[in-house]
This record gives sequence, structure tokens and C-alpha cells, in this order.
Amino acid sequence: MKHLNKFLIIIPVFCGIALLIFMKVSKNEPARTEGKERVQTVRVIGVEKTDIVPRVLAYGYVQADRTWEAIPEVSGKVIFVHENLKKGHFIKQGELLLKIDTTSYGLAETKGHADLMNVDAKLKELEQSRRNIERLLDTEKKSLAIASQELERKRELFRNGYLSSSDLEKEETHFLGRQTAVNNLQNSLDLIPSQQKALLAQKKSGESTVSERQLAVAKTEIFAPFNCRLSAVNTELDQFAQAGMVLLKAESVDRAEIPVQLTPLNLLSLMPEQYEKMITHMPDVDMIRRAMAITAKIRLKVNESLEVEWDGWFSRTSESLDLKTGTLTAYITVDNPYENVIPGKRPPLLTNMYVEVTLKGRTVHQQLVVPRSAVHDSRVFICNQDNRLEIRPVTVKFHAGDLAVIDSGLEQGQILVLSDVVPAINGMRLKPVVSETDARELKRQALGEAL
Repeated sequence: MKHLNKFLIIIPVFCGIALLIFMKVSKNEPARTEGKERVQTVRVIGVEKTDIVPRVLAYGYVQADRTWEAIPEVSGKVIFVHENLKKGHFIKQGELLLKIDTTSYGLAETKGHADLMNVDAKLKELEQSRRNIERLLDTEKKSLAIASQELERKRELFRNGYLSSSDLEKEETHFLGRQTAVNNLQNSLDLIPSQQKALLAQKKSGESTVSERQLAVAKTEIFAPFNCRLSAVNTELDQFAQAGMVLLKAESVDRAEIPVQLTPLNLLSLMPEQYEKMITHMPDVDMIRRAMAITAKIRLKVNESLEVEWDGWFSRTSESLDLKTGTLTAYITVDNPYENVIPGKRPPLLTNMYVEVTLKGRTVHQQLVVPRSAVHDSRVFICNQDNRLEIRPVTVKFHAGDLAVIDSGLEQGQILVLSDVVPAINGMRLKPVVSETDARELKRQALGEAL
């Protein structure tokens, strides 16, 4: 029994050893597979020169081209208001908006006219007095001449002893009286010009006072300076209007402006080099506008299915860069923002609307244009003649929307890779697939037809 148990133990051991020997003898070597290079399929287009319209996309809030505040220069009770003197109403240029009571100013004007009449009467009286004095002076001079002759005759008689000293003294006294009368009249006559000047000055001052009162009366009426829309009304009929108080606010309806922020690089991209000219004297706004030749398209997206457009034009820029953002403000003007309004379909261009503004410059001819997404950190991917990837550094002249204009590093006729290659390794094998759709879209966008 013991021998049988030992035999039963040895048999499995020998079987396992035999199995191992059999597996080792009959084992085949693993099949060897030759390594294959990985090929990545990519979309490509041929690099060609094409015309491009430089453009920049910006956003801004609409504001009125002109705003006006009605601030009276005189105080008084409001005795008349326009029937449409309410916020939001349209007012035509020259319409009377409100009138302030003129009673006190009218009385002051009447008093001024009365003062002028008084001065005119005094001037006439002075002129008449001058004539009278001249006549009296002429008479007194003749009397003085007679008295002088009589005095000489009596002095001769006194020297010859035919006249007493008392009679001579009487004659001298008479002569002196005549001479004093002549001197008094002459002095009165000499004072008349200065008196006349004083009255004329008083008259001129009175005329100024009357003109001031008339101007005050004119200032009691406030007219619309241009076609406008009322944005604020701070007065009503029979209220007291204080001088210097803002009674009305209005905005022009002939033009609207959209200030947009542009970086200096964006602004320069709208001014191609071939159009730049040296400015040798003080420029004006018209010169800058002609040099830049920027057009604008303003868009308002009302909802998913409705988008409204207006044509605009570049009017001016701000005088300096913004210290916080480093941008320059460009003002885009839209003429007649309230025209062609269709209720429910086309609203007017209202103040404080947030709109999209596309700015376009002059067409730049024969440029190397590629999709902006094809430029990776100033590098592009090229598919060479061996269908292998080449990574090329490039210099971008400027961007125009989703496009990039290449200045150097890329040549016409090369094959540009549009797909994202991850990882991008120089020399990796590619399977290029030409995308005619991307090529057509590139040309459309370059000429602005896709906008």
C-alpha cells in the first residue's frame, strides 16, 4: 500500500516534466512584423497671391452727433410751451419750444426808451442854448467895442482936464461890466461841447441798456437749434424758470456717431503702405479722412433671424490714446439714422444701441493671404513635394478678420496645411487633401464678399 502511494505521487511529476520538454521542443518563434510609418490626412490649399480689403471688427454704443441743453439766460415764469414738449418727441429746427414772461423786461425796455427821449430833449435844449449864447456873445462883443471906444475918448478928455475922475471911473466900471459879460458868455459857450459829449455818452449808455433789455426779451423765447428729439424735459407751463437751469435736453436726428476702440496696429492695418504720404504741415480732419479712406458697415443683431445694417463713414479720431487700454477712439458717423424705418423689421439707430462695426480700408493688391487659424505662433505648416511636413516661421503684416497677410516666410505655389497636426513633427508623412471650399472661401473673405 505504501509503494502504491509513492507511485501515484511520482507519476504526475514525470508527466509535468515531459509536458515541459514537449512545449519547449515544439515552441515556434513569434512572427515578426515590419514597422510601418504613420500617415496623417490633412486639408491643404495652394498659396496664391490675391487682392485683400483690410478690415477691423469693433463694437461700440451709438450716441448722437450733437446734443443740446436749453439753459435760459433770464429768469421768469414759463407762459408758453410747445404742444409736443415731452421726452421722445421730434422737434423741427426753428420751432418755438417755450417762452418766459417778458413783463418785467418789457417795462425795463420802456423805461430805457424814456431815458433816451429825455437825453435827446436835453441835447436839443443844449443846441438851442448854444445858438442863444452865440447871438448874445456877438451882441456883447459889439457893446464891448463901443464901450472901449467910449473909455478911450473919456480918458483923453480926462487928460485934457475936461472930465472929472469920478466920471472916468464910471466909464471904466461900465467897460469892465461889458468885458465880464463877454467872458461869461464865452465860458458858457466853451462848456457846451463837453456838456454835449456827456449827454451823448449818456445816450449811448441808454441805447446799450435798451439793447440789453431787448436782448433779454429775445432770450425769453427758446427755439430748437436743429432737427432734434427731446431726451429730457425739466419744466412745465406756469413754472418759474431760473436762469442757468437746464430746462430741456435734445439730440440731433440728422446724424449718429459710434465711438469704437482701435489699437494702433489695427488702425495702421487700414492704412496700406502704398497709400501713405508725408505730411509736412499741420493736418486737418479732412486730410486725415482722405488719407485713411475708411468705410464702415454698422450691424445690429435684433434676434437670431433679424439683422439690420447701416452704412457709415470714418469722421475723426480722438486726440490721444487711452491710458488704461492703450487704444485710440475712432468715431464712425451714420447719416440719417431715422430713415427707412420699417416697424417690426428695421428699427432706427437709437442712442445707446450696442452695435458691431466693420471698418474697411483700401484694397491691397497681390498679397499672400492665408486663414488666420493656419498661423500657429508665427509659424505655418507646409506640405512639401515629398508629402512631408515642414514647419516654417513667418512674419504677419496684418490681420483682416479671420485672415492673415504674410509678409515673409511663405512663397506663392507652396502647399499650406489647414488642419491641426498633433503632434507637429518636422518630416512626418502627410496625406494632403485639397480643399476647394476653403480656397474659395478664402478669396471671398479677402475681398470682403463674405461680410
